Amino acid sequence: MQSISTAFALALVEAIGPREKTSSPLTLAFENAAACCPDNHMPMSELLRFIECARVLSGNEDLGLQAYQKAHPGHLGVLGYAIMSSATLGEAMTRMVEYHSMIGTGFCMFLENSASTLRMAGLPTSTKDMALPRAFVDAVAAITLGLLHWLCPSARIMPLKAEFTYEKPQDTRQLEHLFGPDLSFSCAVNALTFQRADTDHRVATFDPSLQKIHDQYLKRHQQELDTESIASRIKRAVMQHLSQARPLGMADIAQTLGLSSHQLVNALEKDQQRFQKLVDIVRQQHSHHLLMNTTLSLKQISYSVGFKHPSAFNKACERWFGMSPGIYRMNEPA
Repeated sequence: MQSISTAFALALVEAIGPREKTSSPLTLAFENAAACCPDNHMPMSELLRFIECARVLSGNEDLGLQAYQKAHPGHLGVLGYAIMSSATLGEAMTRMVEYHSMIGTGFCMFLENSASTLRMAGLPTSTKDMALPRAFVDAVAAITLGLLHWLCPSARIMPLKAEFTYEKPQDTRQLEHLFGPDLSFSCAVNALTFQRADTDHRVATFDPSLQKIHDQYLKRHQQELDTESIASRIKRAVMQHLSQARPLGMADIAQTLGLSSHQLVNALEKDQQRFQKLVDIVRQQHSHHLLMNTTLSLKQISYSVGFKHPSAFNKACERWFGMSPGIYRMNEPA
């Protein structure tokens, strides 16, 4: 089940909820639900339900973009303080990605570096959770950009490109105002791409002594997360590799997980899991998502899920869904 930090969720609610927050039954119901979560995380479904209700009540399709105004590292808890003590924006982005599970679970984030750009991307790891509402996607993208602007207000870097998993809206002016003119829709991932040089800007609140303390805490937290089942970790890594068009071999996935192939095999045997079966499950889930929630061509989807030839993708769909990908797209199962 996907979960979200209650502090982060409440920040989004404050940013995009009804204006009469103190008396809104919608807001009060959400705050009561958040208060009942003892571990500082709550089901993502509660937040998504609130966001969708708020969008319907407001009639504002750009509602999620309002989260930009509420961006603050304090909403990320201990991770926020570690980000504030980072030396550069690039370091801050690396920490946001590496420790994103402190904010939410059930999705993966990753960075793609090139000589000239840095791409920050994310997507859910569960089929049923992949079609996230536009308002939520916008809110996360807006608050991410807002955090970078908060950390380095003198630079106010702008994305070179923004990618969204939802279909292109009729009116994109507000999106262009916040993220720039280069927007792509119905994409496989949600992503912001920046100039590599922009990520070298110094963070205004950089503190080397605090940075060491915060990094030690984050590493301890990561060690606790490593107790997560090997199947879940492999699925998340496979999804990352698919999104980055990287190989899906056992050695490649093991490297991403920080394990040797031998260690990965032992972990799989202990949990009675099969590596290729897990890879196949992720490819099937991602194929379903791309066929049902994007306008990508069948050839593009074939490549996106790791098939070099469309004919192999067709055979896989026959095995997964009992029909070709084209027919499956037109006849979504009930």
